[in-house]
Amino acid sequence: MDKKIVSLAIDLHGHLAPGIALGLRMSEVALSRMNTKKGDKHLIGISETARCLADAMQAATGCTLGHGNACVEDYGKLALIIGDVRTKKGVRVALKEDANNHSSLMNKWMMRLGKLSHEEEKELGMQLLEIDENFFLVQDVEINRDQNFEKSGIVTCRECGEFIPESLSERMGKEVYCKACRGTAYYKLL
Repeated sequence: MDKKIVSLAIDLHGHLAPGIALGLRMSEVALSRMNTKKGDKHLIGISETARCLADAMQAATGCTLGHGNACVEDYGKLALIIGDVRTKKGVRVALKEDANNHSSLMNKWMMRLGKLSHEEEKELGMQLLEIDENFFLVQDVEINRDQNFEKSGIVTCRECGEFIPESLSERMGKEVYCKACRGTAYYKLL
């Protein structure tokens, strides 16, 4: 495992959590299987959990939220996909059903049998950076995603006056509104 990538993931996440180490190792397996490397501009990364794995995937692949080529499909699974947007082919890496047998710490963490101490997290993280590929389910997949970099024209919301991409706006008659003003906001103004 490239020490620079491990360091980047730790800096991004804040510590070597087991999910960071696992996501780094999964990304390494997927990139190797695809015969590509970090930074390929045609890559897309999809994490199946909104937890640590997503941070590790970004550090290991160069796919980021800001580049529009990383996303989360939160299935709550310890799995990720690295794909090529040109060919729509990718590799999905997930833990096998018996991966918790890797170690007692792995079982405790995977099965949520108790909170790991900082020392246990670090120990498991070090184990997972080197976990054998036999603990992974590695599948060739076809992806139905593109890099998500929105490029439509800009419009102004009739209600709040904020600028938004036209493709993300909602229309009511001839008027244009943002999602928040149409009632689908994830926040509430105080």
